[in-house]
Amino acid sequence: MPVSLYVGEEAYLLSQALKDLRTRVVSNAMAGLGHQVILKPSPAELTDHLGATSLGLLMGGQTLVEIHEFEPLSKAADDRDEKAIEYLKELLTTLSAPDASKHVLFVNKKINKTVRFAKWITGDKTLKLDFREFKPLAFWETDKAVQFLMQEAQKKNVKLQPQAAALLTEQMGVDLQVLVNELEKLAVYTAGKPVTVEAVQALSNHNENVFAMLGDWLRGRDRAEVYKTLDEVLLRKHPVELFALIETWLGGIFQLRLWERLGVTQPEMAQRSKKHPYKIKMDLQEYAIVPFDRLERLKEKTLHYEWQSKNGGLNARLALEMLLGC
Repeated sequence: MPVSLYVGEEAYLLSQALKDLRTRVVSNAMAGLGHQVILKPSPAELTDHLGATSLGLLMGGQTLVEIHEFEPLSKAADDRDEKAIEYLKELLTTLSAPDASKHVLFVNKKINKTVRFAKWITGDKTLKLDFREFKPLAFWETDKAVQFLMQEAQKKNVKLQPQAAALLTEQMGVDLQVLVNELEKLAVYTAGKPVTVEAVQALSNHNENVFAMLGDWLRGRDRAEVYKTLDEVLLRKHPVELFALIETWLGGIFQLRLWERLGVTQPEMAQRSKKHPYKIKMDLQEYAIVPFDRLERLKEKTLHYEWQSKNGGLNARLALEMLLGC
């Protein structure tokens, strides 16, 4: 369809749909001439773009114009924009013809179908709109996340056991981009062998010993015990991997505590983070005694020592030991 509207906040599925449309419409040879991305244009600016003839069309190719976060799709337009919007409707109707060479794609996180332009573009039968929604999974939709993981594994020729997919979803939540990243990491780790529950446990960012160690570190508990656990953890994990894990884990705790300070409710936190409300509640309770300025300081220290380990300023193990001594 020459006119499309993609809506939603599920970043991974949206990115895949965009990639697919770009591949179908724009040839590699014409990519620079046949693809435009326009961010938050006014109605007048958009009509100027769509009314112009691109070099790609002059050279006989197809073009794709992506319009990201077009405001009249989410809120009512000002009176001064109405004339431009009426002209835009005429342009889009012309461009929706089956033989049109210019493809127009609107991409918005959200739309409001009660405002005039959004109501028209989604409801006009002559437009032949290709309308797709990409809704993020709710935290309780773990079955759908497992099904998605199994399908992605099949596409990527990764032998993923259903029990391993279920465990991965239980540990990582239902954010699809996070799950895909973890699947790709597991595929490298298993090197063509089936991804099993044991593989997930070996590579998972939710290793119990690691997080028990980090919890003790964050709360400032027995440093000798923290170092003892670190010795055991480094037998199984590379320091670079452990730095990444610490950064992700600490960032998650920091985000929850920041939201709490800003008055965000726990159900809202669960929706934003795609994690179970019980996990949110337990994390907030467990780390409530940690001063917020300590969280800020440790985030800075983590970035500092990770950088030192990567640029050769410090041995990676020593950098970890210095961080966990803070």
